Amino acid sequence: MAPTTPTTHGRKRLIDAALNLSYHRRSFSSLGIREITREANLSAPAFYRHFSDLADLGTAVIREVETAVIEAFKEVRISTANESDLDIRPMLVKRFFDWAVENPKPVVVGASEAFGSLERMRDGLKKTIRAVSEDICSDNRIAALLPGLPQHEMFEVLEVIAQNVLFMAVEYIEKPEQRPAIYDKTLRIVGVMFAGAHAIHALQTEQNNQ
Repeated sequence: MAPTTPTTHGRKRLIDAALNLSYHRRSFSSLGIREITREANLSAPAFYRHFSDLADLGTAVIREVETAVIEAFKEVRISTANESDLDIRPMLVKRFFDWAVENPKPVVVGASEAFGSLERMRDGLKKTIRAVSEDICSDNRIAALLPGLPQHEMFEVLEVIAQNVLFMAVEYIEKPEQRPAIYDKTLRIVGVMFAGAHAIHALQTEQNNQ
């Protein structure tokens, strides 16, 4: 790991400050740069040494989430690599929910800004969901659950699932007493989406062959 420099330390303080403020307010886009730097105990000019504007900071938050989630999912895939017939969907969902509990602020803020006013942050979240979906689809065991489905359609299915799981993760974070039920519900939703995608593709294939 590279040593922490004053520059990277300042960048991290700004990200943490923005997450702290927006987590309690449930709105990243309403933050002001001055209040972020004040929360980070930095001068206002320090902000612009790291980010061009608020949207740039928000995009950086989303990118950090993307990197962490993909790494967590890789851990699951690597640890089960020798189990070719294993349905890893429950393990992936559980790993993400566990990560979300450990890192509630970026999850809640990301979900809150999915339909927020910062276009670049919304686009960043979409790109992150796409990247995570493509990473999951790289596991042949996932592809095997959607036999015959073209890759681009597989990505579309996983994107819809990933977005839904993100919102379910917020509920999982905020309602600890309901976590087993939320986990089970999420698995049912994932199963229905996979089954539906497979059934629709099979029906379309049959119609095209008639």
